[in-house]
Amino acid sequence: MKCILLSAVVLILLLPEDAYAQVTVRTGYISSSRYKNEENQETDGKGDMRFVEGNVNIPVSQKMNERSQPTSWMLSAGGSYTAMNNKNLQSYIDIDQIINLQLSVIHIRPISKKWLLLMTVGAGVYTASDVRLKNVLGQGGVIFIRQFKPNLSLGAGLAVNNTFGYPMVFPAIYFDWTTEGRYQIKVSMLNAMEVSVGMRMNKFLNLRLLAEMNGSLALLEKEGKDTMFSQQFIIAGLQPELSIGNSFSVTATAGVSCSRIAYYTTRTLKAFFADMSRETDPYFKPAMYVSVGMKYKF
Repeated sequence: MKCILLSAVVLILLLPEDAYAQVTVRTGYISSSRYKNEENQETDGKGDMRFVEGNVNIPVSQKMNERSQPTSWMLSAGGSYTAMNNKNLQSYIDIDQIINLQLSVIHIRPISKKWLLLMTVGAGVYTASDVRLKNVLGQGGVIFIRQFKPNLSLGAGLAVNNTFGYPMVFPAIYFDWTTEGRYQIKVSMLNAMEVSVGMRMNKFLNLRLLAEMNGSLALLEKEGKDTMFSQQFIIAGLQPELSIGNSFSVTATAGVSCSRIAYYTTRTLKAFFADMSRETDPYFKPAMYVSVGMKYKF
């Protein structure tokens, strides 16, 4: 999946894990590595990346029916700041930061014994510096979710946004599978794409192997044209999680950034399909990845 699609429809996939209000904060670092162009040739440039991100999910109202299915309204807000320290890349990347801010309203309700309907509407700011109308994306969507088991849900629907300057419809996918107990497996397409396999060491400590895809987006003007700078990274690593009581947990992750795609494209359908057909996107080679995060439920 291209970073532009991941970033543009991410609000559609924001669904809290439970009925609690929840705050998550994470900061991370990808070490410096060489940059390859769209011809897959190594350039003289290299760069690293630092980021800080946070999300707040607040249930406004919720009630459960006799089948323990929720009807709820939620507010979700999130933001991230990405800083890039690039060297000898001025001809490829001439920005050094990305700021993303999002706000959405989410409604979920049962429509049958096994099906839920998820609806959302919101807006986000995706910029490298100043905030203008062209940096703002309106977003919304509808997803039908099938509950196969209490721990397994799969859904599909449509998302709409104005990435190309006018409203367009994209497919949206929802998937969440989690096992509990001493050994844990999680496959999720919510805030990001995540796969993990772990083991509960004791009541305070979980240890897991994690793979995750995430990204950021900047809408800007370059050489008189409306342009997007998209960045997408895939990481894999070892993540211990320390739980302090029932509400607070801290994670630390160490591993590798397997790939970090980063490039400009114009905000046109022609450019979008050209990018989709390209065999190799410009990217940074594998590098070290570390991050620290916390989650608080109240």
